[in-house]
Amino acid sequence: MKLKFNGFLVLLLALVAQITFAQERAVSGTVSDNSGMPLPGVSVLVKGTKAGTQTDFDGKFTIKAAPSQVLVFSYIGMKSQEVAASSTSINVKLKDDSVELEGVVVTALGIKKEEKKLGYAVSKVTSDEIIKSGEQNVVQALAGKAAGVQIIGSGGTPGASSKIIIRGANTINGSTDPLIVVDGVPIDNTTDQTAAGDNPFNANLSGINNSNRALDINPNDVESVTILKGPAAAALYGARAGNGVIIYTTKKGKNGKGLGIDISSSLAIDRVSQLPARQNKYVQGTTATATTIPNNTPQSWGPSAESLGVPTYDNIGNFFQDGITHTNNISFTGGDQKASFRASYGNVTQTGMVPETGLKRNTIRFAGDIKLSEKWKAGGSMQYTHTTNTLAQNGSNTSGVMLSLMRSPISYDLRNYKDEFGNNTNYFPNYDNPYFTVNDNPATSDVNRALGNIFLTYTHAEWLSLTAKAGIDTYSDARKQIFAISSNGDSLGGIGEIAFNSITSKDYYGDFIATGLLPIKSDWLKINYTAGLNLRSNQYLSVYSRGKGLSVRYNYNLGNATELFASNSEENTISRALFAQVDFDIKDQIFIAGTIRKEWSSTYGDNIKSAIFPSGTASWIVSNTFDLPSFIKLSYGYGEVGIAPTAYRTKSYYSQPSLTDGFTDGLSFPYGGINGMGLLGRLGNPDLKPERVLGHDLGLSTKFLENRLTFDLNLYYKTSKDLLIDVPLAQSSGFGFQYKNAAELVNKGVEVELGYDIFKKSNAFQWNINLNWALNKNEVTDISGGLDEISIEPAFSSIGYFAVKGQPLGSFYGTKWLRDENGQIIVGTNGLAKLDPETGNLGNSAPKWTGGIRNTFAFKRVTLSALLDIRHGGVVYNGTGARLNTIGISAGSADREHTYIIPGVKEDGTPNDIEITAKSYFQNFKGDSSLAAAEEATTDVNWVRLRDVSLSYDFNTKQFPFLSSAQLSVTGRNLWLDTNYKGVDPETSLTGAGSSINGLDYFNNPGSKSFIMSLRVSF
Repeated sequence: MKLKFNGFLVLLLALVAQITFAQERAVSGTVSDNSGMPLPGVSVLVKGTKAGTQTDFDGKFTIKAAPSQVLVFSYIGMKSQEVAASSTSINVKLKDDSVELEGVVVTALGIKKEEKKLGYAVSKVTSDEIIKSGEQNVVQALAGKAAGVQIIGSGGTPGASSKIIIRGANTINGSTDPLIVVDGVPIDNTTDQTAAGDNPFNANLSGINNSNRALDINPNDVESVTILKGPAAAALYGARAGNGVIIYTTKKGKNGKGLGIDISSSLAIDRVSQLPARQNKYVQGTTATATTIPNNTPQSWGPSAESLGVPTYDNIGNFFQDGITHTNNISFTGGDQKASFRASYGNVTQTGMVPETGLKRNTIRFAGDIKLSEKWKAGGSMQYTHTTNTLAQNGSNTSGVMLSLMRSPISYDLRNYKDEFGNNTNYFPNYDNPYFTVNDNPATSDVNRALGNIFLTYTHAEWLSLTAKAGIDTYSDARKQIFAISSNGDSLGGIGEIAFNSITSKDYYGDFIATGLLPIKSDWLKINYTAGLNLRSNQYLSVYSRGKGLSVRYNYNLGNATELFASNSEENTISRALFAQVDFDIKDQIFIAGTIRKEWSSTYGDNIKSAIFPSGTASWIVSNTFDLPSFIKLSYGYGEVGIAPTAYRTKSYYSQPSLTDGFTDGLSFPYGGINGMGLLGRLGNPDLKPERVLGHDLGLSTKFLENRLTFDLNLYYKTSKDLLIDVPLAQSSGFGFQYKNAAELVNKGVEVELGYDIFKKSNAFQWNINLNWALNKNEVTDISGGLDEISIEPAFSSIGYFAVKGQPLGSFYGTKWLRDENGQIIVGTNGLAKLDPETGNLGNSAPKWTGGIRNTFAFKRVTLSALLDIRHGGVVYNGTGARLNTIGISAGSADREHTYIIPGVKEDGTPNDIEITAKSYFQNFKGDSSLAAAEEATTDVNWVRLRDVSLSYDFNTKQFPFLSSAQLSVTGRNLWLDTNYKGVDPETSLTGAGSSINGLDYFNNPGSKSFIMSLRVSF
């Protein structure tokens, strides 16, 4: 009986197996990536079994599966996908990691986190937005794209610097620029200014506006940008993150993608965007009754050209040219399941709107990684950039291009700029002809830069991964500035000058980091940790040599000079830090994180051994707790970051004494062949500690309508304390001042970001709108040492840039009109407005609020995108307009055939009715004479500009199997500007990114508007 039962069981099992095999059949198909390219080596498994296969070189597969079973497709670097085997033909598209990780952002130290878990605000800018901007500077490319991030350009000349301010200025005397991080390694973004000569007074107001060194990054290599705005987000960077952090993640290769080639080429045409209007009726001279034209005055108060019967010249139109920029990029990407790489080359050749100016940049970059085993992975990147730049003399500078050009009378043809001996000729002998400046007084910069990093990661288990990373950023900048014989530059009186400045910077960086998910047995709690140490070393050297009094024309060698001068500046700093971070994930609803960094630095005082920078954040996804259909998150973060003291301020040092007056080079040793050294006027301070920024961040993030509508609101409050300033000392000390932690300021503000997919991607027509808006209020709350105000940087005799207790940081203080109790200007018996004996607050350069609106429309293969950039408020000092009024060349001064009455009241309180001449009105009321007030030259500026507009067409490449994509685009940058400002483009900064001053316009180089055509193809 038992034998019969066993036989029956075997028969039953065979029948079941036969039925099962009868249900199985061959399932075949093709696996491709999101762009349609076949993927070889994709794993195809029957879920719940060991049956599986891989796709061949063409992405094809065949596998046996029953209709009720599920196939699992997986591939390194791609999102896994499950598909029911209900059909015998299945084609699958796998999405890239970048698509899978849409909600992931790169945070401090390169740590990737899901954005929904963050307890602080970040802003993201995509590679597409960077490229569409058409900017060569990756800093300027961020303008208008993130709430609370202000970008201040310094003109449209090639290589001009750009400054960044995030959520208001956090320091009084230092740079406001955030830390720049590329692929987890901080890099140098210094802007070293070149003054127009040796005179240290007002050095930033004249000379050359050099580049910020982020210019060396090729925008085409950038994959994404993450902006860490507040202390809670940036605390792991400690004393380098006081102004926030901007993280650039570069493009990498893709595992298993095979070889890919991307080529792009573009042509840009730049034109001057806006200039002050000039009159074109009256000629050079000081009186309208003259019968001849003098050549010893810069004024244009002469008679009309028509009355004298003399020709007129369009000097402005004749001088500026179309700037042309050629940009070419090629990159190769590839990889298999173990390794990937990307190699790229980029070339930029740019000629400026100012003749003889230009920029050339060549960038070579390689990035790769390799999986050495199941536990070991290595990788890194290396970049070499060679940038050469020919720059324009700028600002309050007798060799400045704009100073001489904009003041030129209509009766003088500037194109006649040399006599038969090669000497400078001009309408006024104290100015260099702008043609002479650009042709005979070149200023050049030659930068060689290498930066990169390597890493090695060992993953023991999910609870422990160890990474060692090392980075280097080194560059040399060889600068040369020439003032030819007969030039007026540097107050030379025509004797000629050659100057060399060699700058070398070396930055070494290292991290050792342990990360992991703690192995706790819990269904509701996950704990991730990060811990490590950081080392950094920086070496900076600047060597300056200058020769005056050239013996032979066009021989620019120090041996040709009769007076030699040399100096050098050197800084060597080192820091080290320990840091840790713990993240708690409670039921995927509540997320709590804490970080701490303890840092030691050679710039701290001997009595201050270290500084600690903590942070704590919490976020609650309300929609996960209450199972809501829409996403709602509340967050709060607190953090502390810092700004390290300037090097070598802890001790008193010797130097060569000098005496300057702001008008000449002054007196200094060596003098008469005798050298002398003396203690600097600054007393060393052994108690120096870093400036500290304490920040609170409160946020609300929401997503509605199946994530089509997003809304983010952030409120912040920052206190900057222990700010470093020079505090005056008693004369009995033998020193003038001491560098101390002695001031405090507050920033508070609101940020809003809104996104709405009006028409979803599933439709043939798509429309997306993104809006950002930010408001920041700033106040200096304390200045110690018995001070109520600090001069941040000297400006002009009638106006300065100050930090004043109880006022916003960076307030302009200058001469004002004397007014009665009703605010009416008081006019004297001579008919001129009276000056207040006390200088007053003329306003602040920071905008009251900023905003940006991006609209993107797409129909099938055509995409149109436009970004409006908006600024409301913020004072600009229009020194250019005031001077043009004074010399009678401004457009307004053309209305001079009648008398004027200054609006106001007489000293007895009755309305003013005293008539004055037009010349007196424009010189002494609207101008910058000693009787005029700087108040009259300030403007509270508003603007709306079309920051960029782009129209692109994606070609159908199915007919060309060797192409994976091709796109043709046309872009306009700054094509339209609506503003109440009458000077150059109000997005301007005379002093550039290397200065603390914003909002000065004194013969600044003009901004640009650009037309760009681009072609991008991928193979």
